[in-house]
Parts: sequence; C-alpha cells; structure tokens
Amino acid sequence: MNSKTVNIIGAGPAGLVAAINLAKNNYKVTVHEMKKNVGMRFNGDFQGIDNWSTHEDAQEFLESIGVSINFRFAPYSNGEYFDASAKKYQIKTSRPLFYLIERGTNEWSLDQGLKRQALEVGVHIKWNSRLTKVPDGQVIIGTGPKAADAIAKGIVFETTLENYYAGFLDDDMAPQAYAYLLVHEGRATFATCLFKSFSNAQECFERALKRLHETVDIDINNPKEFGGYANFFFNKALTKDNRIYYVGENAGFQDALWGFGMRYAMHSGYLAAQSIIEGSSYPDLCKTHIQPKMEIGLINRWMFTRLGNNGYKKVLKIVSEKEDLTPIMVKKHTHYGIGNRILLPFVKLWFRPRLKDKQCMHKNCSCLWCKHGKHDVLEAEIDY
Repeated sequence: MNSKTVNIIGAGPAGLVAAINLAKNNYKVTVHEMKKNVGMRFNGDFQGIDNWSTHEDAQEFLESIGVSINFRFAPYSNGEYFDASAKKYQIKTSRPLFYLIERGTNEWSLDQGLKRQALEVGVHIKWNSRLTKVPDGQVIIGTGPKAADAIAKGIVFETTLENYYAGFLDDDMAPQAYAYLLVHEGRATFATCLFKSFSNAQECFERALKRLHETVDIDINNPKEFGGYANFFFNKALTKDNRIYYVGENAGFQDALWGFGMRYAMHSGYLAAQSIIEGSSYPDLCKTHIQPKMEIGLINRWMFTRLGNNGYKKVLKIVSEKEDLTPIMVKKHTHYGIGNRILLPFVKLWFRPRLKDKQCMHKNCSCLWCKHGKHDVLEAEIDY
C-alpha cells in the first residue's frame, strides 16, 4: 500500500480534522463512516467550544489546527447563572466565554462544515461503511464515545427570546453537573447534564424545566427531545503496531469537569495527522498538548463533586463579584502547580470510568473489536 495512504474510521470532528490536514499534505485519505451522513447522532442542538481553558482564543486554536470557520460560530460572553434557590448571578468576562456551535446534519453545523472542508481538499468519504477489521497501512480510529460517564437530556425548540445563555447549578436537577440554556437567532437548546444518577434523568430534566420557567421569561415552541453522552478515561493506549492511532473520545479525550471535549477531539486529530506527516510520536505529542489539560480537568471535577449546593452558591457569589473572570478561568484550567501534582495520584485512584475498553489491542492483530476474549490493554505505548 502507498505509504501516503491513510484510512480513517469515523467522520467525527477528530477524524475529519485529521483527514483535512493529511489531505493538505498530499496524502490519499479515505474516511469510513458507518452512517449515511456526518452528525447524525445529534439533533441540531447547540453546544459550545470553550474559550476559557487556554490563553489563546478558540478562533486562533482552530486556525492553528488547519480548520476554517465555515460553520455557525457565535461568541457568547456575559451570561446569567442560578443557584439552587433560584438566585441570579451575573458573570463578566473580557472575551467570549465560549463560541456557540451547532451539531447535526443542518447546513451550518460544525459537522457539515468540517465535511465540506474535507471534501474540498480531496478526502474520500465512504458512507455506510461499517468495518470489522482494521485496514492495512496507517489508520486513525475516531469512532466516538463508547460508554456514558456523563449524560445530557434536553430539548431543542423555537423561541422569540433574543440571543442569551444561562447556567443552573443544583444537584436536585443536575447531579454534580449543571443545566444550561443556549438561545441563538430564534432557536434554543435547554438540557440538564448528569454525572451520576442516570436513571433519574427524566425527573431531573422535569425539575430543570420547571426552574427554567421560574427564572427566565422564555416561550418554548415546537420542542423536540434529544439526549447525549460523554466518555472520558485514562490508561488508554494511543497507538498500536506503530500504524494505528486512536483519537477523540475513542481515546478517552474529554473534559472531565464540564464535558466540553470538542477542543480535545479536534486537537487529537490534528496531532495524529502531524505524527504521520512528520514521523513524530503521537503519544508524546498528546503527553505534551492534551494530557496535562485532562489531568487538571480531572482534579477540577474531583473538587466540584465536593461542593454541593451550598458550595455552588459560594462559588457563584465569589465569581460574580469579579470584574473579569477570564484570567481566573484560564489559570484554573492551565496552572499545574505543586498542589495539583500532589492531588493527581489520589484523584486518579478515585476516578472510575464506566467503560472497560473492548477494542483489540493485541499486537499484530487487525480486529477492530477484540475477538480474543481478553480485553485488557496490551503492548501500550503510553500509560497515563
């Protein structure tokens, strides 16, 4: 097989970013997507690309990984947050807190935008292509989350409310997580997220919806339900046999604190492509650019689970008194001080993902899903 041929399994953000960068460097790229279009596990819901976790703006980040903004990408700054007693807090930032994007099959979704960019640079996408074996040669696997460490239950709807966002912290409706409202140009997404008590998702959503009506003057028209889930884990082999690369949530790359994982997904796709182009170590690149952020996120998640409703209230009061929350947020998500280094081993022992990875990691084997009856990771090149 031509050494400049790469197969990619999965047409999510990680796989497509990898494909775009490889094709720009004259690689022949084929993306295998099991569905008939990209973004089909989403429902046109709004999400956010965080702009608080690094010093560089998310626009600069996208440019640095070879992605053009040909999709909905709207800056959102000062918003409102509510504690468990429905008290409102205003948050002020000097730059956008996040950029609103859309997921799904609509024309201006992130998924469709990345697909267009891939096709424009010559990437071949094979639709309805469900593989059972890993192809020969260099392969990038980005098949998305495989288990739920956090879930979201919500609705998308039409509204007359102007562009707006709000967050809600209350363990009775979003256990160890948050509920959120995103409104943009006459459409809106409202959902509650859960990091535990998944069986109570419907009850939690009903409580969250009641709180929304109590706190925000909003009309809800033509609502449609949707759900989502996120998967994050450590101790994942990122490469196999020096030719297979795992990216995105398939590799466990996700934000453990808030579930804002799109930066991780796209960055890992870019790093996998750069590893192939430059002949550098993908695990080493991830150790440098992604692993520290994931570890800080995990520590922040551990701290967040200890707050409870009284703690949320205190934190909201403190941050609402700041004239600019941006530098505080960036420091909290980037500073790897001695305290974090001491905490990390204990936090890793505390964290238990819901997934036992069943991808085949046996050396010199082309199984995509393990058929050997043993699912432990073998011959790992990286051990977080």
